[in-house]
This record gives sequence, structure tokens and C-alpha cells, in this order.
Amino acid sequence: MTTTNLKIGALLLYKSQPAKLVKLGDKIEIDLLSKPLSKKVRPKDITFLHPGPITELNILTADVDDLEEARSLLSGEETTLEEIAELVFNQTSASAIWSAWQIVTEGVHFHGSPNRIKARSDEELILENKKRAAKKARYESWQAFLERVDKKTIIDSDRGFLTEVENLALEQGTESRLLQHLGRQQSRENAHAILVELGYWKSSFNPYPQRFELPYNENSEPQELETPPALSDEKRLDLTELAAFAIDDENSNDPDDAVSFDGQRLWVHVADVASRISIDSPSDTSAKERAATIYLPETTQTMLPVSLTDQLGLGLQEVSPALSFALELDENGTILDLEIVPSLIKVTRLSYSEAEKLLTENSILTKIWDLTRAHRKQRLRAGAVEIDLPECKIITVNDQVKITPLPNLKSRNLVSEAMLMAGAACALYAKKHDLPMPHAGQIPPNEMPETDDLPTIVAMYAKRRSMRAGRISCSPQSHYGLGLNAYIRVTSPLRRYLDLVAHQQIRLHLAGLPTLNENEITTRIASVNSTSSRIKQTERLSNRHWTLIFLQQHPDWQGVGIVVAEWSRKSLLLIPELALEVEQSITGNQAPGTHLQLYSPRVNLPYLEVFFQTKVIT
Repeated sequence: MTTTNLKIGALLLYKSQPAKLVKLGDKIEIDLLSKPLSKKVRPKDITFLHPGPITELNILTADVDDLEEARSLLSGEETTLEEIAELVFNQTSASAIWSAWQIVTEGVHFHGSPNRIKARSDEELILENKKRAAKKARYESWQAFLERVDKKTIIDSDRGFLTEVENLALEQGTESRLLQHLGRQQSRENAHAILVELGYWKSSFNPYPQRFELPYNENSEPQELETPPALSDEKRLDLTELAAFAIDDENSNDPDDAVSFDGQRLWVHVADVASRISIDSPSDTSAKERAATIYLPETTQTMLPVSLTDQLGLGLQEVSPALSFALELDENGTILDLEIVPSLIKVTRLSYSEAEKLLTENSILTKIWDLTRAHRKQRLRAGAVEIDLPECKIITVNDQVKITPLPNLKSRNLVSEAMLMAGAACALYAKKHDLPMPHAGQIPPNEMPETDDLPTIVAMYAKRRSMRAGRISCSPQSHYGLGLNAYIRVTSPLRRYLDLVAHQQIRLHLAGLPTLNENEITTRIASVNSTSSRIKQTERLSNRHWTLIFLQQHPDWQGVGIVVAEWSRKSLLLIPELALEVEQSITGNQAPGTHLQLYSPRVNLPYLEVFFQTKVIT
């Protein structure tokens, strides 16, 4: 603004405060009337209100009737502070002008800036009053909510206030007004904690599937099959006279592989999912979006419709359709040849413990064990890394957690090795027929630790820690950890999308039809990589979550922990009976291999932490 017409003592507006002009110059010196403080300010920072001279301001008051009458006279028109002061206070003194400005800043009947003021129309006034009433109601509702938070007595209508807290806890938002009010750091863990404290989340609530934004949840179902071809329309090799065994954990609901031996060849039978799901069909697209079945202690969320598993799961029907891999081997476990055929098989389902008993007898499984053991020895000679760390099965029923250690059974090794053999044979088949396929590989670690002098479990942990992440590529690649020159996962098409892609390629090749090219395979690999990674993280963190809940449910739990590594001032403990790794400070900096008695667990669930009292076992 210009200072030409300004006089000493004029009433000015500075940052919403009244000020008196004291001195003119390049900068204007003012006194703030609300505070006895002198300042030098730029002309553009002030607004002229009244010529003065003023010494102090008295705030004049007006009742609503006065304001309504003035607004009604000027409804919808532009006006000035002088006009408002005259209409409301019958004067244009400095105090009247300042009081008029307070009416404008209140914004109910008039609104705008000192130099451009408008009286609200009848319609605008109604809308403004509604807005203010709603704002007041929101404020009162928020205050009532805060009182319930203090008392931890939230009600159903509080869900709206807690949505942003939940979004923060699930990493779908970045801040929460409630956490700010409570003086807590804006973190997903603090949001998780307050939701549990308030009873909005059950103490056992698992946030990780939503936190990792998986493309499905407990209430969603996979894409149902479009009208599929009838199984009976296809010619299949009848292998129903050949004993076939599907070996899995008890209560498994998706058996997708089985093994047989015909006296000469090892057969690996796999659920023939590709016979029902064609490339780029709606079911294929749905499976690609899901990438894999996710196994959580509280639920299983399937990649494919349960109805398809019921039809194609091996041993779930009297006769099962399969894609069968017949491996010809020499006595050293070397794969000499592979034949792949669509088949019909009769499957006997066995648990690992049931299969273990049969392995003590002179049975077909004993011969299969010999073949798989020979192949395993060959892989070890080729540099395969053997890592045998504790594993557990975790299940929940009505939020009660049961943890069962998984023993290292021959039957488990038999099944695992047979599946590796099928994958290695399929890689040879793909190379022989120049068939583009998703190959699994692993590059060597930067450096393998020296483990000869370490206790076994410490050595195993050190090896695992040094291993590099696996990768999937359309190009054949070696798999360091498995000791294989090339490997394709083909034994779980009910549970893994890229296994299904491999089956689709094999079936097209067997039928003499065009197959997907390398670019198309690579695109499919890229489309599932991110989701597959998030599924693995979800499963890992969910298992830890429920293991810590188990410890909360058993506060008197005691067990043994083994120091497997140490860094900085902390030690890493492995608890075999829980398959749980725990990082904490240990008195005396105990060396790796030290066994500790653990007791009195203290769980911090939102942070996935647990701390124990410890005592060295001598």
C-alpha cells in the first residue's frame, strides 16, 4: 500500500492484529495495541483501517438482530467497513471500524478482506449456518470420542474416527489425528497398539495380509472357471494299476503331487491344472493376479477356486487326472530321459508319519527312497548347500495357537527330492525341445562362511544367512543352493502360478500347438514377482505374529534358546521348539552355540518383539 495519505496515530491491520502508526519511513514503525510492542514492517504487510488518531480500542458489541438487519439490507452486495459500522453502531469511529472488522472476520453475516467485503445472501447465510452447525457437531463429537478413548469405552459410531488410525496401522495412511492428540509417534506399530488397547482390533488381529496389500482377502474368492472342457474328452494314459502315493502334512487340502515306481522309472504325477485353465482365460488372469496360495496359521487363501482343487487334487476323487513325469535314472541318480504324458491315476493319500512307517518295510516307497537318496548325494557332490534348521507347523483355532515342531523325516526328504528331480528333468526337457519356461535359479553367495569348527545349528544358520535370494528367469540358469545346472518348478500348479505356466507350455508342446515365446514368459514372471515376494513376507511375519501370541497365551512357557550369532551388543537366539529367532542382549556376551534356558516371555506384539529372562545351561 502507499503511505502518502497515512498519518501518525492511524489504525492499521497487521497479521490480524490492530496496530497504531508511530513513524513513517522506508519501513513503517507500528505499535501493536494488543501487546505493547513496537515493530518496523514493510508497507505491503499492513492494511489501513481508520485515520485515527487512536490511543486504545474499545470493542463494541452488536446483537444478532442488528447484524441480521444490516446483512438483510446489503444482501449479496459488496460493502465497506464504514458502511457496516454505520449500520450496526451508528458511528464510524476507530473502535466502530475495528468492531466491524471483527464481524467480517467472524464470517457469518459478512465475509471478505478489508478492501472487499460482501454481505451474505439469504441462501449463503443458510449454507454458512449449516456448515458451522456441522463443524460444531463434529467438534463436540470429537471431544466426546476423546473422552471415550481416555476411558477405553469406544462405541460403534467411533469407527469413523478410528479409520485413519487403522489406515496408518495397515500402511494405507501416513498420520492419525488421534495419535497426535495422544502425543504418540505416527508409526504403524503405535497405531496397531492403540487399536488393540481400545478393543477396536482383537489382540490377536493379524495386520500383515492387508499391510502387504495382497490382491485378495478372507472374504474374496478366486475367479471361477469359465465353462471348462470335459476331462473325458481327452485321451490319457491309464496308469490306474500303478500304485501312486500323495504324501503331505495331515489335514492338507490341496494335494498336487504324487510318486510312483514301475520297476524301471520314477514317476512324479502332478495335478493337471492346465487341462482346465487355458492361457489368458479369466481363470488364468485371476490366478496370475494372486500369484500363489497363501498359507497363514489362521486361514488358507487359495490361488484357484476350491471347486477346481476338489476336482483335480490328487486322491480327492477315485480317479485323478494328472500330468505325469516319467524319469529314467541310472544307479547314481543321474537323469537320463524324461517322458511327459497326460494320465489317469489312482492315488493313496498318506501323511508323512504314515509314509515313514512304510519306509521301514520293503515297499515301493523304499525303492523310491533309494532313487531320491542317490540323486540327493549327486547334488551334494555338485555343491548343493544342505541347511537343516528347525521348522514348525502353526495353526490357530478360535485364536488359540498350536505349534508343532516338524521332525526331519525320511518321508519329507523323499517327497522334496522327488519334486526336485522332476524340476531338474523338466529343465533338461525344455532345453532339448527349445521350450521357453520359467527357470528358478540362485547365484552363489559373495563368500561362504567357514563352518567346520562351529556347532551344527550355528553352522546351518551361518550358511543360510550367506545365501543369496533366488530368482526366476526365462533363461536356463544354475541353482547354487540346490546344486543343479537348471531347474523348473512344475509340481505345484494348484498353488503357484508359474508352475501353472510351465504346465501350460508343456501341454501346448505335447499337442504340437504354438507355445508362449520368451517375451511372453518373461512378462508373466515379472507380473507375479512383486506379489510372490509380498506373499512370502506376509507368511513369515504372520507366523511370527501367531508365535508371539502363543507366548502371550502361555506366560509360564519355558524353553531352550541357542545363540547362533552375535553383533553389536546383542545376540541372536534360535528357539528350536518354536522355530523362532529372537534378538536380545545377553549378560556375558555368550558365544555362538551357547544354550540358554528361556523363561518369563515379555511380548511387544505390534513390534513383533519378545524378550526373555535367560540363564546359561551348563
